[in-house]
Amino acid sequence: MSKNRSAEELRRQAEKRLQKSKQDITTPVTPEEAHRLIQELEIHQIELKMQNEELQQARSELERSLIEYTDLYDFAPVSYFTLDQNGVILNVNLTGAHMLRVERSRISNQYFERFIITECRPAFSAFFNKVFQNRNHETIEIAMQKEGGGELYAHIEASVSENQRECRVALVDITVQKQAERKLQESEQKYRSLYEAMSQGVLYQDPDGKIISANPAAEKILDMPFKQMQGRTSKDLNWLTIHEDGSDFPEEIHPSMVALRTGERVENVVMGIYAPQSGRHRWLRITAVPQFTPGNYKPYQVFTTLENITQTKRMLEFNKLTPREKEVFKFLARGKGRKVISEALDLSPKTADKHRENLMHKLNFLTLEDVVEFARLINID
Repeated sequence: MSKNRSAEELRRQAEKRLQKSKQDITTPVTPEEAHRLIQELEIHQIELKMQNEELQQARSELERSLIEYTDLYDFAPVSYFTLDQNGVILNVNLTGAHMLRVERSRISNQYFERFIITECRPAFSAFFNKVFQNRNHETIEIAMQKEGGGELYAHIEASVSENQRECRVALVDITVQKQAERKLQESEQKYRSLYEAMSQGVLYQDPDGKIISANPAAEKILDMPFKQMQGRTSKDLNWLTIHEDGSDFPEEIHPSMVALRTGERVENVVMGIYAPQSGRHRWLRITAVPQFTPGNYKPYQVFTTLENITQTKRMLEFNKLTPREKEVFKFLARGKGRKVISEALDLSPKTADKHRENLMHKLNFLTLEDVVEFARLINID
């Protein structure tokens, strides 16, 4: 009905203008002028028809764009909300309503903060006020709650509209990402606990062989605090490494350096290393494992495991002692001196001293306390 009234009103106005135009004509119109006027009217009519067609086409395109925008808005993978200055929801797309498990028809005019878990509401309130105060694009990650129960973690981006009366909010569910981060943190914590508590020593070295990490067991095995090792190579630390035959063990063929150079795992290498606090060598079994970043064939670091096998090697050497040396060892373990050993074993003091010197050297003992401790370890009275 309104369209018909508009058309009738437009026709009445046109008739009035036509009547006025006739009244304005004071001179007769010649046939030539009449023909010209008719031709102009026909041209104008065609122009109006063409303009009308263009307007209809523009309207159709606008309607199509509106439909496309609506589809993009409603079915976008991101949740979109429009809030007023009080945080009341004015509009939401289907993704947002589905994320919060609320029918879109029921979510309008509700406070957005209602879907923020209670302990996070002060943080969201401060964030929301900041958006309107600074007129800037702001972001926050916050825990939310769904209608009827269930939590989600959201990344929120918000900005003020051009009229500065509304806040446009884009919300992405990052619950899976947060759960993965939490599991990673838990895994790292378990790894850290294992790293700190394990009895096997572990060293991490960079591509230049500089020590970048050491667990407590490594500090104990190497008889040196990590602060003293950090950023230095074994050559810098002058560990006086040796092979099992007592020959020098150059740094360039240390397991960690070989692993860094070749990119291959080096296992079960036995090395003697000087312990500065005790003033003697300790025997270690060493395995070095190179580590790579994806797509690279050159190691970015190497981790080396250290096992103190000093007592194991000492036991092997003990089993190689002569029967007389073992007898001398037993007397030394009981705290007996040179005179008692000589008389009990019917040896000259000089021979007894020689046996003592040999076994102390073979077992790498420095003091009689070392003998007593080892005898206790292998249960020799």
